[in-house]
Amino acid sequence: PGGVPVLRAHGQWILPGLVDAHIHLNTAAEARDAVLKGATSARSGSTTFYQDIAVRELARQAPEQAPRLRAAGVFVTPDLGDTILADPDLAPLARLRHGVRSAEALRRVVEVNLARGADTIKTRVNERAGLPEQDPLVQVYDHEQLSTIVAAARRRGKGVLCHSYSEKGCHDAVTAGIRSLEHGAFVGERTLHEMRRRGTYFTPTLTAIAGLAESSDPVLAERGRTYLPVLKRAVLAAHELGVPLAAGTDSSGGTVDPIGREVELMHAAGLSALDAIRTATTGAAQLLGLD
Repeated sequence: PGGVPVLRAHGQWILPGLVDAHIHLNTAAEARDAVLKGATSARSGSTTFYQDIAVRELARQAPEQAPRLRAAGVFVTPDLGDTILADPDLAPLARLRHGVRSAEALRRVVEVNLARGADTIKTRVNERAGLPEQDPLVQVYDHEQLSTIVAAARRRGKGVLCHSYSEKGCHDAVTAGIRSLEHGAFVGERTLHEMRRRGTYFTPTLTAIAGLAESSDPVLAERGRTYLPVLKRAVLAAHELGVPLAAGTDSSGGTVDPIGREVELMHAAGLSALDAIRTATTGAAQLLGLD
């Protein structure tokens, strides 16, 4: 039809839709934006009120409006905050003085997630990098607690993705049996060797860390500038050791970053162009079980 833009692609390549292996989709608008920015498949990094479960169903009915999604449900984290309202079965946890830390409480959140239809479980070992008042090297769950979460998920055949930053936190998470390590800026060589041995995936979310460096908050900007080169070196070391890599933007808060940027950052970290593309195609697809 007249007026339709035409791209002359003779002699070039057309990629299929890419995979964003770590994204937070809380609204229908965000889900559609993810598709428009190149992600036709994705894995949730958790949502506050099970929006990702609904996004997964939206994608099945209208694939142009949402990426085919592996949902993670709600975050298994010490402080549930408003997530305590996500399901009536979580309400008893509000009585816990020290939050979701006991084996019983950890199993409870996993079980509620699985009952709601989660495809995977998301937890953390360190505090957040994106909040200036938190120290992302502080550990919030130990090896035993992480093992409890992994065991509860495995009983139903599900894997665990784990938010992490410190080397000890990364090592505890990997040896506890997680399926994939998220962020992992300070992951060390001994942990990378363990990841290769176990087949643990690494989702570094370079886009999110690069975004911190552009923050107007001086604490976050300095954190991003410090962490990004360290994370790039970790990505290259992981790749050279044979640790499987998956591309993920960690988009959240209403802004969806193009998954293509993560591919570019993988390339900037030292991967060949083709290997960088694989982190958002075959590599990420295998992590999601979409071989």
